[in-house]
Amino acid sequence: MTPDHDNDPTYKEVQDFMVPKSVGNPFLDKPGTFDAHMEARIADLGFSMCCVNVMMMKRYEMIKQPAPHNKGITFDKFKEHRGYAMPGYQPKHPKPGEDAPDGTILSIDGGAPSTLLAEAKKLALASGSEKVMICFDGVTCPFFRAYAAEDLYKVSHGVPMLHVYIREAEPCDEFDAGGMHCTTPLKMKRLIPVHKTEADRAEAAKDTKAFLEGFMGKGKVTMFMDTMDDNLEAIYEARPWRWYVIQAATGKIVDGTGLAPFNMAGKLRKIKAATA
Repeated sequence: MTPDHDNDPTYKEVQDFMVPKSVGNPFLDKPGTFDAHMEARIADLGFSMCCVNVMMMKRYEMIKQPAPHNKGITFDKFKEHRGYAMPGYQPKHPKPGEDAPDGTILSIDGGAPSTLLAEAKKLALASGSEKVMICFDGVTCPFFRAYAAEDLYKVSHGVPMLHVYIREAEPCDEFDAGGMHCTTPLKMKRLIPVHKTEADRAEAAKDTKAFLEGFMGKGKVTMFMDTMDDNLEAIYEARPWRWYVIQAATGKIVDGTGLAPFNMAGKLRKIKAATA
């Protein structure tokens, strides 16, 4: 998504883009936009060249599931998995200058539970940093794993990062949004369905930790996970992924990225300025 600027877009701009008829714009039945009367999408054409299909994105795992998942991507699926992008939704996430909400986070290795702010402050103290980043991650978002996570890391001035794995961004069995989970060069090496247990979420978090260590360095990723009631995801409106910067001593929000994955240039500028 690129509106008439390259800032991190507002909720309203994302909503207008994803449901164009809500502001009187025509709906073109293509990946990334939705309509109440749209046909269910089992497969999407990525792009064509000289009348030849160059990339077909197909939701093989969704087809195998019972109804309604076997229909593919529907408007109801969009509302369920990307509710923050529904026209009329008003953001409730913590804003710059406000207190960062706390909550339980779980170990991905079977250790004792902790809390978000306790672990964030511990990281900052160990690094001698006044700030800390809280990174809510979702590796099945193709943009996150293709470039977004690494690009944001590169502009973060070495500020320590607390990674928290949240509900799956694009689970192969219920919301393979772009069809990229199972097909295309961005397909997952291991398919990840909806997390049904803490063990499921821990496995996805461990995969993501290994992915992040590929550019952050072995042993340099601190990873926890959200509880199975998705408490922190809801408070921070983090789906499909979202990164915040906080002041370690006060727990105040410095800034954070908006709804992902839109206008990465704006998100990079935000994180670069917030971590400076």
